[in-house]
Amino acid sequence: MNNKYKLCLVFMLLALLPDQYIQAQQQMTPASARKTSAAALKVKIPFETDNGAIILRVKINGSQRPLRLLFDTGADGMALSQDLADSIGLKVSRKQKASVVGGSMDIAVSEGNVVHLGAFDLPDQSIAIFKELHKGTDGIIGNTIARSYVTKVDFDKKELSLYDFDGYEYEQKGTVVPISIPSGLFIIPGSLAIVTGQAHPAEFIFDTGAAYQLICFRPFVKKNRLLVSGFKPEYHGSTSSMGVTTPTFSGKAASFSFSNMPLIKEMPVTLMAGGGQSEDWNPGFDGSIGARLISRYNFTINLKKKEIQLVANKSYDYPHDFAIGGYLFGFDGDGALVVQGLTAMENPGLKLKQGARLSALNGFSAPQLLKDRKQLDKLLAMPAGTNYVIESVYNGQVFKDTITKQ
Repeated sequence: MNNKYKLCLVFMLLALLPDQYIQAQQQMTPASARKTSAAALKVKIPFETDNGAIILRVKINGSQRPLRLLFDTGADGMALSQDLADSIGLKVSRKQKASVVGGSMDIAVSEGNVVHLGAFDLPDQSIAIFKELHKGTDGIIGNTIARSYVTKVDFDKKELSLYDFDGYEYEQKGTVVPISIPSGLFIIPGSLAIVTGQAHPAEFIFDTGAAYQLICFRPFVKKNRLLVSGFKPEYHGSTSSMGVTTPTFSGKAASFSFSNMPLIKEMPVTLMAGGGQSEDWNPGFDGSIGARLISRYNFTINLKKKEIQLVANKSYDYPHDFAIGGYLFGFDGDGALVVQGLTAMENPGLKLKQGARLSALNGFSAPQLLKDRKQLDKLLAMPAGTNYVIESVYNGQVFKDTITKQ
């Protein structure tokens, strides 16, 4: 499976706005001096979702062209493609090297830009310019927002809110997860067990730009021999970032936990394999907690306190993603069962498409499968060679296909 929007993940993208960030950190008041009054709400921004990804609509400088940018907490800056940057008149200020998944590359940087989020402006923004980016969005907007404001993401309302740091209080009860922030990224301690009884402690990026539930990077996989210690891959694919492609294997982990959150059993995990630049790549972190897991929570990032609050949302108890017959299926935030992507070569004889919504799986609707998890488990436990009848809707058209479990 080729990751759909992980192309936009940039680790240590740039040291964007380092002076502003350091100054903001220095101006933060200690806990004893925090205001007791409610923090000022700066703006509420509606967003759209795509399999857990958060997509914001913005404008840049004087351009009237609306852009769809992926909100990517696994990137410490903004990025656009060269063609798009040229079309809206961005000026190159300098060039530098950027670290991406599996390697690095040279990029251009445009400084001093104004990003418009509706009527709210983010001034003096630096934007990385890459030769090409994923075509599904116009670019990425990294965690720059969270450096300047308390950032609350509500998947139930599909709304991102920004607040002043001083006086902010969480609006709902939830679990507060402490984070560290080396190199401008949000790091959470975790523990992964591929097989029961063999847990490996690790440090993971809180990464809304990763199209996975969890991905483990090559150095961590190699060090702990995760691919050869009882792991049973269900399919293989690749992850790509800015033109650098790395092979991957995906399957189930016996358990995963991060910080003080409850243990998650039988969770999908993707492991980076060797090959190419990934063998020499050392990001300094062990992996990413991605959007398919993060989107089960409404979350609030508060860098002043170095913490993220997580509140389970309506999708928290939805079944994990599953693969059948060369396709990856999963429930979106609204409870629809969607074709997330391909796990094998596309079968030209089938009408089933990525992005299609399933109206029925072997006669069971998505609401029925959500209500009766045991029925879904029975369907998924069928032996290899079992045929599944898939009824789907894509672009308003209804299709019926039969796929076979490998």
